[in-house]
Amino acid sequence: MKNILEFKNFNVTLKENNQKILNDINIVVKEEEFLGLVGESGSGKTTLLNAIISFLDKEKFVLNGEMNFLNNEENFKEITMIFQDSINSLNPYEKIKKQLFETYLLHSKNEITKEFAMEEIKKLLLDVGLADVERILNSYPNELSGGMRQRVAIVLALCTRAKILLADEPTTSLDVVNQFKFVELLKKITKEKKLTLIYVSHDIKLLSKICERIIVLKNGKIVEENTTEEILKNPQDEYTKLLVRAAMGE
Repeated sequence: MKNILEFKNFNVTLKENNQKILNDINIVVKEEEFLGLVGESGSGKTTLLNAIISFLDKEKFVLNGEMNFLNNEENFKEITMIFQDSINSLNPYEKIKKQLFETYLLHSKNEITKEFAMEEIKKLLLDVGLADVERILNSYPNELSGGMRQRVAIVLALCTRAKILLADEPTTSLDVVNQFKFVELLKKITKEKKLTLIYVSHDIKLLSKICERIIVLKNGKIVEENTTEEILKNPQDEYTKLLVRAAMGE
């Protein structure tokens, strides 16, 4: 697969105190790759996602180094994110139908009818295992369970026609059983849609269920990078060893 995203000596610094949030980050992401970013709170993993999607406030942060979208100048427009809690993705005052329809319409490159858009949206809802489509569409977010909202959040992301999907600890609000159900579902959908996935978590065990490669961040630096299998079986850095032991209950 071709490379789709690249960081070269990338740094993010807080303006107010010159604190480095990300320090000399070098990463290459391939098309259709499932990449995991793992680290404790404050490691810089969410900052890295926010840099990719241009969510960092230039009044508060200084960005240095290179972040390049490769092979396609439009790639930077084809990024979407699933947040920690689906409530952050969904407008609590609008029904699901309106939110999905407006998002689908906004990102459609060709003129389409409302009927066509709604049929495609219904297919996506079925794809993520939401069988009671009409009820879902006519519900407000607070009328759905956390697991259902997270599935709707996947559909919302798919409605953008993005090529790169960012997931910022999207299972935080779910119990353990639903966490792994969500991860399996996300893995299935992203493979079918041939998306590139960058998944952030503090749980290396969870990442191992979905990601082919894992990057370990600590204090804004990459301390280890390898295939998921190698990270779990033969971690090199002491911090990575600690994460693996904690995840495996050792």
